[in-house]
Amino acid sequence: MTGVDVNKAMEIIQSCSANTGLGKATAMELAKRGAKVILACRDRKKGDAVARQIRIKTTNEEIYSYHLDLSSLVAIKEFVNDFTSREPFLHILINNAAYMGPKATTEDGYERTFGVNYLGHFYLTYLLQDRLKRCASSRVINVISDSYTKATLDFEDLAMTKYDIYKAYARSKLALIFFTGEAARRWMSSHVLLYGVHPGMVCTDLLRNWPGLMGNILRTTGRILFKSPEDGCQTIVYCAVANEIKAQTGKYLENCQLIKVKKAALDKDMAQKLWELSLHLCKLPAEPKTDIEVKSIGKPEVAADGKDEDRKLK
Repeated sequence: MTGVDVNKAMEIIQSCSANTGLGKATAMELAKRGAKVILACRDRKKGDAVARQIRIKTTNEEIYSYHLDLSSLVAIKEFVNDFTSREPFLHILINNAAYMGPKATTEDGYERTFGVNYLGHFYLTYLLQDRLKRCASSRVINVISDSYTKATLDFEDLAMTKYDIYKAYARSKLALIFFTGEAARRWMSSHVLLYGVHPGMVCTDLLRNWPGLMGNILRTTGRILFKSPEDGCQTIVYCAVANEIKAQTGKYLENCQLIKVKKAALDKDMAQKLWELSLHLCKLPAEPKTDIEVKSIGKPEVAADGKDEDRKLK
């Protein structure tokens, strides 16, 4: 793998839910490479504590914590205003925060899983696009899940009247896949690269909210059967630093390799409709449709030993 030169001039924002798990592991890996990393966290105290731990462990002083509540469009706008008042550039944005829990609504009245996991990230990314477009080949990494394969997206029932915790989570990840492809089409001329990443089954705090018998089983066996956060973050880091995937914007990766998404997730009409709806829900101005096609120009390099799925980035 040939890598991007990650240094203190490189600005990275990562949204984090609980400031642990994948978020912390990803920030640690990028901090080791010398990047300036901003942890955007709902719990500022926990975020400050994690940033402090990473600074101590990596001796990288450029690790910071900002407050970001993805369940509030006002709070997202405040975060963006704070960031853009201080920083002229943004090289990498990692949309990693997630909610999985009982039925609830956001500050703006939207179903919480959809609002936090998808709409909040859409709004955050949209507002930061100017800073992203100022950098050559900036990157947006949306952390997804293969649960999207079980999802449907009903625009007439965004409130999900018959709420199901798993279906709500899967729906939010399907929306992120649509967003990844549509943003890649719309921003291709601006050289903003987008990737959807499935980290695999990782032992994270989300497991505590998994309902029923399956939840009990997963919480009991997860530490044994699932990836550690340190292993799970490797494809996220790969998408942040690898040169060989520059031509793969709008694509979906797992274990540092391209993965084909299910046909339903490639529906461009659905992706455009979701984009238009998202602009409306976020009270943003409408945009024209796009017919630009994103095409692959090769595949990520595969290790000579054929063990890409197990390798850690060095």
